[in-house]
Order: sequence, then structure tokens, then C-alpha cells
Amino acid sequence: MRKFILLTAVLIVPAFAGSAGAGDFMDTRITWTFGDEDLLHDSGEILPDTPKLGIGDRKGYELFMDNLNLRTTGRENQTHLVMYKKLPAFFPHLYTEAALVMQIDFAVMEGSSNPNSGDVLTDDGSYLKIGYTFDENDESKGVFFTFFPFDTERFRLGYLWDMSWGGGGLFTSKKTGPAPGAKLELKVGKLNLYTGFKTARVSQTVKLGDAETEEITVQETNYGFLGGGGIDIGEYFRFDVGGGFFQQGTFNFEGLIGTKVYTFGTSARLTLHKGLDVPMSIDYMLYRNDPSVNVIEWGKEKYEPGKFSYSLAIEGTALWQHLSNPDVYAGTELQPAYAASLQLRFKYGYFRGLFTGLYRNLEFILHNVPSLTPFVAISDGAEKTSEKFFSASFDYHFPALHLTPSITAGVQFPATYSSPGSDVVQVIRNEDRRDRLPEGFDMKPIYGLRFGLQWDLSDILSVFTNVQYVHDENLTRLKIDESGQKRVFSSSEQFGFYFVTRAKF
Repeated sequence: MRKFILLTAVLIVPAFAGSAGAGDFMDTRITWTFGDEDLLHDSGEILPDTPKLGIGDRKGYELFMDNLNLRTTGRENQTHLVMYKKLPAFFPHLYTEAALVMQIDFAVMEGSSNPNSGDVLTDDGSYLKIGYTFDENDESKGVFFTFFPFDTERFRLGYLWDMSWGGGGLFTSKKTGPAPGAKLELKVGKLNLYTGFKTARVSQTVKLGDAETEEITVQETNYGFLGGGGIDIGEYFRFDVGGGFFQQGTFNFEGLIGTKVYTFGTSARLTLHKGLDVPMSIDYMLYRNDPSVNVIEWGKEKYEPGKFSYSLAIEGTALWQHLSNPDVYAGTELQPAYAASLQLRFKYGYFRGLFTGLYRNLEFILHNVPSLTPFVAISDGAEKTSEKFFSASFDYHFPALHLTPSITAGVQFPATYSSPGSDVVQVIRNEDRRDRLPEGFDMKPIYGLRFGLQWDLSDILSVFTNVQYVHDENLTRLKIDESGQKRVFSSSEQFGFYFVTRAKF
């Protein structure tokens, strides 16, 4: 499999390089990382495991307050190969464009002797677009049709990436293959509107005939519908809102075979800004390998001595999921899921600051699963708490030295769950990881602190190092002795560092 993937890359690269000239390789990231996320413990002493000093990225480098508006860490070894073309149509006011966008993740190849080709080489937003402009000299206003033949992860609801929803994962783990779709936009004046849909094939259980007939599993097309818009209010305010409805297959529980599972909801954001653009994750943007765009300058921070600018964004999301009722046989209910955030960014000359407050209830954290037990709502008798965290980050850029020191601190109150009548608390960190505490103990807040220093050596290459400390009293491990198995606490202190050399172009 490795040979096949490498051969594919070798064949693709020259094809791209010869078709459109310089700049075909967009958003390439090559990194060399060395460090240890926990110098206080050896391998096997705590969970998750912390290997000794070594080269390569590790999950422990990522803290809970990192990269809230990105789906990546910045330490990946990956590239996007983009073949882009744009031409005027045969009719007035029309133009056409298309982009084939492939992402290669080299870390997957290095981490496995037999990597899955679907994890190494993936689509990341290939599209076809037809635009009708109201003014031939201004392509920013008009009607735009965008077609996604493979993947629609860049077409989602919500605004802060860690609060976004409606991606392919919402079709649940029963989804097979990609989730293609289409989008229609209207941009006029200070207003923009959009609507669209996406599809996915989902495995679901059905009955043939009456209740005595054998149940079978089939591949069925499920749909997701999205829509919304935004408007600039005066010079400083912007309001955005969107909503959607997603099918998620059917129940395979006795008494509910064939009953639909679905999610619907809405997201909204109000932004006050001056001097800073309205926040938007780059993971929403479509790749346009336009020769008129300076790829190196794209996304690079701009500083203006003596200028003060800021952005304050307040965002909220409410979802409802049609799930099985655990307290009523063959019953269903709409389980609510909520999330909210407040984010303040400011910049004064070469000094920058970022404050973030985030709230996500347990149901929202698990909405892609969906719920704690897949497709089953959380019982009314269960005890649960929501995730809350607060963080602050500051940095200062020294232009003559190209140095940027930074400091980031945060406190997190992770979500928890206790089943009815139980004294055992589970700390729910995300949809994949749950830590069960010893009986009778409750969740404790998690504290994180990081000092960083970045040195830009050129427009494409930087070196930076981070030193970080985490205090987490919710880490546990399984202990086996003469009395049997039981959960015990691990060390709560973690101190580590990592050094990165990174090229981006």
C-alpha cells in the first residue's frame, strides 16, 4: 500500500507542476518536531502514554485551548495539490472556475507499515463553480453555484471551527464513502444568502413486509440541507445565522426498526469589529490557485505600529436530535444540544491578545456519535455537567529580529456523566475519550500554561519552541491487585516541551 501511495504522489506532482506553473502547490506544510510532552514520567507510567524524547508529533502537545478555529495543529506534514482553472463563459456576466484539491498526509504513511490509502490521499474541497456577476468589473457580487463532487467538509454550519456542525461526521459512523453536495449563494450589497445540500450513503436496517419478515441492512442515501446568510450592519457590526436538517439513518433497536434518526438546529453569531476582519476559519475557505494571489502572503499577520484594532464575536448553536428514549420502550425523544462562545481579539501595534470563553453541553460534544450510547438519548435520571473553559493568549512581535514570544493560559471544566444511581463519574473529554474516576470522586478543573517563542527565518521557514505545564487531576489508570481491578488516580502534573522547524508555502 505504501508503494502505491508514493507512486501515486510521484505521478501526480509532475502532472500538476507542468499544467499551471508556479504556485500549484498550495498550503504545503513540512515540519520537524522534537520533544516530550511529559518529562516527569516514563513510558507506561500514565495514560495516555508519554514516550521518551523523540521526533514526531504527539497528541500530548495539543492542549484544550489550542487551535479552536482550526481542524489542524500546525505540526502536520501534509500538502495540498491544487489544479485550478478559471475562464469567462460564452455569455455576458458569467464566469466559470474549477479546482481539483487533493490533500496528502505524510504522517499517516510514517505511522503505519500498511496505511489506508483513503487516510493518506483525500479530497479537501474540489469544486466546480458558475458565477453570474451583476457588475462585470466586480465579481464579489452576484449569484454563484458551487458543486462539490467528493467532499463538503468546507461547507458547514457554525463559525468557530470547534463549534461547527453539519460536516460528514454528522451522518454518523454508519456513513460509507464521501459526502458530496452543492451550494447556491447570493451576494448583493452588504447581504449574502446561501442554501445547499449534501448527501451520504448510510447503512440502515429495514424490514421487508410485516413484522415477521427478516430484517436486512441496506445502503440508503441520506440528505443534509443547509441554509443561512449574513449582513453587515453599519460599519462595525455583522450578524450571521444559519440552520440545517440532517438525516442519520434509522434505528436498529427492537420496536424502532425503520424509524428515522435525524438532527436539526441553528447557529448564529454577532460580531463587533474595527480594523480586524470578521473571524473565519481557513478550513471554510475554498482553494483558489489564482496566479494573482501571493500564496506566501496569504494569511500572514500584518502589523501597523500605533494602530489599535479589535474583534468581539458572540456565537451560539442549538441542535435537536431524534433519538431513542432509554426510559420508554420503543419510544423516541428530541435531545437538545447547546454550545456558545465569546471570543475577543485585539491588536495594538505589534502586541496581540486573544480571550476565549467556550461552553458545550455533553450532548453537543457527542452530537456526531450521536449521544453517549449511539442513537440513545441520555436518561433523565443521569447526572451530567457541561464543558466550560476560559483561556487567554498574548504575544509580541519584534520586527527587527523576527521574533514573537507568547504566553497562553487556560482553565477547563470538562463535561461529566454519571449513570442513574451510580457514584462513578466519567469525564467526557471528546466523542472518543472518556476517563472513569474512582468511585466517590468528582471532576476537578484542568489548568494549562504554555510559553512559546517563534523565530521567522524567511517568508516560508520558521522555528519555534513551546514549554508547557498541565495540571489534570482527572487522569486515572486501571490497577490490578489481590483485591481485583479498580481505578486509581495517575499523577496530575505534566511538564514538557517541543521544538519545531516548519516550512509553509
